[in-house]
Amino acid sequence: MSNRPFTAKFPTCPENGDEVLIRGKLHDNAKSFSVNFCLSRPSQVAENQSPPYIAYHFKTIYDENDDSRVVLNWKNVQWQEEEVLDNYWHVDRSKTFRVIFRLHEDSIKMFADSVDHPPDYQFPVQLPLDQIESIELWGELESVEEISFRYDNRNSKS
Repeated sequence: MSNRPFTAKFPTCPENGDEVLIRGKLHDNAKSFSVNFCLSRPSQVAENQSPPYIAYHFKTIYDENDDSRVVLNWKNVQWQEEEVLDNYWHVDRSKTFRVIFRLHEDSIKMFADSVDHPPDYQFPVQLPLDQIESIELWGELESVEEISFRYDNRNSKS
């Protein structure tokens, strides 16, 4: 396991309705996995440190007894109050996962596998969408197979 995150920069500023698709595989005995939607990282903050501004933190924690939970949070220099929910999106760590995050001005919605159902999780956005610069994947990832940025064409200015 690397103590540095896997980082992908947004090609353009995200807007309402845009999506990020992530497909990957965790180690079979992974203890945790998280996705952070990060604002600009100041130069004095090392790559192996959590950035000071995270618009959305989605973390799955796996316990010894196959019990697991999802933690939703955000960070404005300090971590804010977290929301802890049951994990039902990815229980079998031996299987590849696929998640889609849909960004909205008031919330970020997470969908497991596809968007043809109500969101599996959602969390209110506390920092401006257009300031999100990158996503970081932390935890025990065996591989990242795909990261796709999908832009809502209705936002394009003609």
